[in-house]
Amino acid sequence: MFLGPLLPVSPDLPLRELLDSARPRGLLGVWVRPCVRTLRACHLSPPARRWLLASPDLGFLLARCDHVAVREGERLVLLEAETIIYWRALQVATATPYLPGLARLQALFPGLHATTNGFLVPVRKECPEEVLALCVEEGVRVTGSQIVYSPVVTAGSAEP
Repeated sequence: MFLGPLLPVSPDLPLRELLDSARPRGLLGVWVRPCVRTLRACHLSPPARRWLLASPDLGFLLARCDHVAVREGERLVLLEAETIIYWRALQVATATPYLPGLARLQALFPGLHATTNGFLVPVRKECPEEVLALCVEEGVRVTGSQIVYSPVVTAGSAEP
C-alpha cells in the first residue's frame, strides 16, 4: 500500500532494467521527469519483444499502457493503469482556511478529504470541471487546482 503520492521514475534508472520489467507482447509505460518528449523503446531478445513507452505525461501513459512504472520513495513499482486511474483526485487549493459549504460538498462528493490548504476529491466518475463549478456555486474561493494520483484519498474506499 502506498503511503503518499505517486512519483516519477528517475531518469538515471537504466533502460535495460525497465525493459526487463516489461511483459512480452505488452506495452509498459514509464512515467519519467524531466523528459521533453515521449520515448518508445523495444527489446528484441527472444522469446518475445518487450516494448516500453516513456513520457512526462502520466495521463498519456494511462490511456495507452496496461501497466505503468512509478516510484514509491526510491522504490520502482509497476502498477496496473486501472489502479492508478482509480486513485485519480482533484486537489483544490482555497483562499480561506474555513470552507463554507464543505458539508454540502462532502455530501455531493463522497470521499472528499479536507487538507491544510483546501481539499481532495476523488474523480473516478465526476468531471473535475463539475467539482470546480460546484465550488463556485457553494461560495468556495478556489485559488488553484490540479489532478493528482493519491492512493491515500481512496484508502478507505472499496476497490473497483
